[in-house]
Amino acid sequence: MNTRPEHPNDDRLILSGDLTIYTVAETLNRLRPHLGEHPTGELDLSGITELDGAGIQLLLWLRETARLRGITLRLSAHGSVVDEVLDLLQLGDLFDPGSADAAVGDEA
Repeated sequence: MNTRPEHPNDDRLILSGDLTIYTVAETLNRLRPHLGEHPTGELDLSGITELDGAGIQLLLWLRETARLRGITLRLSAHGSVVDEVLDLLQLGDLFDPGSADAAVGDEA
């Protein structure tokens, strides 16, 4: 799993590769500092090539952690792999970039 900011001072992180049980711990270690340094942020998920239950758990944890910290975290640019898994688990509305709940931290 690769995580990188789009630009050096950007709040947008691009995730690419697998987000699975084999990569989720490394991905979490890379994301934690970013969450601590940015009061807002965006995760671009278009480069995800494989997503399993552990990856979904990480996304749910990130969403809840951001909410508790008052961080605005947007999950954007879902690729077909992410869309397929979210639809299968009926979580599409929770992570849909166009939904009211997609911007975590904007909730009351």
